[in-house]
Amino acid sequence: MDHNVTILICDDNIAVHESIDAYLQSEGMNSVSAYDGELALQLLKENHFDLVVLDIMMPGIFGTEVCREIRKTSDIPILMLSARSEEVDRIVGLEIGADDYITKPFSPREVVVRIKTILKRVQPKKEISNYLKAGNLSIDVDGYEARIDGQEIELTAKELELLVFLIRNAGKVVNREELLYKVWGYDYTGDTRTVDTIIKRIRQKISKSAPDFSIKSIYGVGYKFEVNV
Repeated sequence: MDHNVTILICDDNIAVHESIDAYLQSEGMNSVSAYDGELALQLLKENHFDLVVLDIMMPGIFGTEVCREIRKTSDIPILMLSARSEEVDRIVGLEIGADDYITKPFSPREVVVRIKTILKRVQPKKEISNYLKAGNLSIDVDGYEARIDGQEIELTAKELELLVFLIRNAGKVVNREELLYKVWGYDYTGDTRTVDTIIKRIRQKISKSAPDFSIKSIYGVGYKFEVNV
C-alpha cells in the first residue's frame, strides 16, 4: 500500500481513532482525526485525503449529512460506521453516496481490510488506462471516469465498479450475490438489496442521457446490461 495514503477518520469516540490508526500505521498508511462533522468538512476543503471513515451518530452534524455535503463536490470513497445495525440505516447510507458500511462493534482489522479493498480499486494504475465503450457511454476504468457523449457522469467508486462489471458481462443476467462478491471484493455479509440501492443510484444519474443502453431488472434474479441497437 502507498505510504502517502492518508485516511480521514471522523468519529466522536477517541478509542475508534486509536484502534483504526494503529492498524493503518501497520499497513503504512496515515490518518487524520476529526471528532465532529464540521471539522471533517473543513479538513476536506483544506487537505487531500484518499478515503473518509465516517460515523453516522455524532454531535452536531450527523454523518449522513456530512456524507451528503461531501458528495456535492467530491467522489472520495466513504466508509460509514454506525452503532445501529438496522437495514434502513445501511440502505440510507448507501443511497446518499457511501461506498461501504460497517456496524459497531467492529474489528479495526476488518475496517482496514475494507479500506484497502476500496483503495486498491480506486487508485489509478500506472499502465495504460483500460477503456470500455457501450453505446454513447465510455469508461476509463483505471482512471475512474465515466462519460456519456463526452460529458462526465459523476459516479462514486462503487457505482462505477458495479457498472463496469455489468458492461463486461453485457447481455448476461448477473445475480445479486455474484455482484456483491465481485464488486465488493470480499465475503460481504450485508443484504443483497445493497446492490439494488447502488443500481438505483446509477440509473438516477444516467437515465436522462443514456438512450443507447439500459440496465434491466430481471425479477427474482438480478440485472442485465444491454446496449440498444
